[in-house]
Amino acid sequence: MNATYKQVKSISNTRTLNYKYLPVTNTKGARIKITDKWFNKSVTIPFSYEYSTEYENALAYLINRGWKVQGMNTESQVIFMSEWDSDKQLK
Repeated sequence: MNATYKQVKSISNTRTLNYKYLPVTNTKGARIKITDKWFNKSVTIPFSYEYSTEYENALAYLINRGWKVQGMNTESQVIFMSEWDSDKQLK
C-alpha cells in the first residue's frame, strides 16, 4: 500500500447535521433549525441570545444533549459528528 492510500483509509467518515437561522415572524421568535438528512429528522429550537450566532446555538443544543461534535463549517452551515448511533437522533 502506498502512503496516500493509507492516509485516505485512515480518515473517518463523519455524520453531518445542517443548521439554519429562521428569522422572527409575526407569531414566532427567532429560531434555529437543525436537520439530520441521514435519519430524515429535524428539530427547531428557540434562538438563545446567550449565544451570539446560530452555530453557537446549534452546538450548545447538541453538546448539552451528549452529542460528540467533531467539527463544523460555518460557511456551509454544517456540523460534523463523530458518531452514527441511531439512538442519537434529533428530538
